[in-house]
Amino acid sequence: MITHWWLNEMPPIPGVLRAVFYAGLLVICLVDRPSPLATAQVVGTTQPAFYTPVGVLRLLGVKQVGPGLLTFVTRLTVVLWAAAAAGLLQPATGALTFLGFAFLHAVNAGALGANHSTHSALYALLCMSFSVSYDFSLDGLLAQHTAWPLLVPEDSVLTSGFAPALLLVCLAYTMFAGGVAKVRYGWSGWRDGTALRFYLEQSAPVARWPWLSRLMLDSPVLCRLAAWGTLVIELGAIVAVFSSEARMPLILSWVCLHIGILCMMMPAYWVQMWCYLLLLDWPWLTSLVTGEEPARPVFPDSGAGAVVLTAVGCLVVAALVYVLLFESEQWPFTSVPMYSNGTRGADRIVLPRRSELHARALRAARGRHRAWQRAWVDQEYMEDIWVRPADDGAEPQRLFHLMHERGAVPPARWSQYAKVVRETAVEDIVAKPADRPEHTEEQEYPAARFLREVVPLVRNALPGWEQYRALELICRTECGGVVIARAELADRTVEEPAR
Repeated sequence: MITHWWLNEMPPIPGVLRAVFYAGLLVICLVDRPSPLATAQVVGTTQPAFYTPVGVLRLLGVKQVGPGLLTFVTRLTVVLWAAAAAGLLQPATGALTFLGFAFLHAVNAGALGANHSTHSALYALLCMSFSVSYDFSLDGLLAQHTAWPLLVPEDSVLTSGFAPALLLVCLAYTMFAGGVAKVRYGWSGWRDGTALRFYLEQSAPVARWPWLSRLMLDSPVLCRLAAWGTLVIELGAIVAVFSSEARMPLILSWVCLHIGILCMMMPAYWVQMWCYLLLLDWPWLTSLVTGEEPARPVFPDSGAGAVVLTAVGCLVVAALVYVLLFESEQWPFTSVPMYSNGTRGADRIVLPRRSELHARALRAARGRHRAWQRAWVDQEYMEDIWVRPADDGAEPQRLFHLMHERGAVPPARWSQYAKVVRETAVEDIVAKPADRPEHTEEQEYPAARFLREVVPLVRNALPGWEQYRALELICRTECGGVVIARAELADRTVEEPAR
C-alpha cells in the first residue's frame, strides 16, 4: 500500500513539463538573488570571520571554497541543467544537476544566515533525479532514429509518479513547518495579529504594493485575519499529502500566500511558486480542455526499484519529522523559523535578566532555540557588536549600521552577521562561569577571540576608524547591556585578515 502511494498517488511528469520546469527554474535561479548560482559573488563578499560552513562541508574538511572552483562548478551545473531540460542522458544529467546545485547551495548557506527561499529548488532537483520521461526529449528522439542507448528502460519505475509525490511531501512540509514555527516561537503575537503587523511595519519601506501595505497597517482587524489565514494555510498544508481532492485548492492557497508576501514584504518566493508546477494534476487540467478522460498508468508495487524508491521516500519523511520535532537547522533541512518570533514591537521585546544568560545560553547551545531569540529583522537583535568612540562623552554605535552610514562594505549580509554574532555570544557565555558573563582580561574566551578577528576588518574598511577606541560585543538584558567581550581597535598585535 505504501509503495503504491509513492508510485501512483501523483501522475508521472511528462516530457514537456520536465523541459518547461527545468528551463524556468534555471532562469529564475540565474536572475534571483541570493541564488546558489551566484555563490561565487555571495561568498566573495563574506569575510572569513563571518563565514560558517555547514555541517556536511565541515565533515568533508571544507571550510571555504575559492571563487575559481565555485565559478567552474556553477558553469558546469548550468550545462548539465540545460541537458536535463532537453532530456539528454536521463537520469544521469538530472542527478548531476542536483549534486552541483546542492554543493553550491551548501556553500552559499554558510554566507546567508537564515534563508530558506531556495530550499524548494534543492528539493525539486533532488526529486527530478528520480524522474525519466522519453517523450519530448533528446533521448527519445535519438533512440528513435539512431542506436542511441537509453540509460534506463522505457518502463522503468523512474517513469512513475514518485518524483512529484516526493516533492509534494517536501513542499507541504515546508509550509507546515512554517506554521508550526509561528505557534512554537510566537503564538500570542500571531494569534492577535501584532506579529504580522510588526513585520509589515519593518517591510513597509520596501513594500512592492505600498497602498496594500498601508491598508493592512491601518487595520488591526485585517492584520489579525491575515495572521490567522496564514496559520490556517500553513498548518493545513499537510492535508495536501493525504487528500487528492483538497490538493489543488491548497496549492492555490500557497500561491496566494506567497503573492501576498511578495506584495507587502521583502521576501520573494518565485522559486517556490515555480516548483508548484510539478504538483498540479496536469492530466486532469488537460481533460477540462479536451473533454477526454485522462489515462494514468498504474505501476506495480513489486520489484527492486519500487522497494528502493519507497525506502528513499520513507527516509526523507523520517528526516523531515526529526527536523520538525528537534528544531534542527542543519543543512539541507530547515524547520522554517523565519519571521516566527511573534514580536509585538521593539519596545515590547522581553529582555532576559543578567542572571539568566548562562542558563539560556546552555539551552540554546543544545538546540533549544526558544531560549535565545534569533533576529529575523534588525529590531529583534538580542546581541550586537558596538563601536566605542575615543571620546568618552560620545555614544557608542552599532558596527553594522556605522559601516553602512560611512559607506563601508559590511563583512557579511546582515542575516549572516546577526547569526554569527548570536552564535558567538552563546558560545562565549557557555564557556564562562555561570555568574560571570562579563569580559575579563584573565582569560580569552570565544567572543574576545572573535572580536580580535573583526578588528583588522574594521580598520581596513571603516573610514576614520581612528575616532573609535574599541569593539564590544554586547548582550542586551533588562538591566542594560552586558559587555561580554572587548577588543581594542588600535591593537597592532592583531594580524590583518588573509583572503
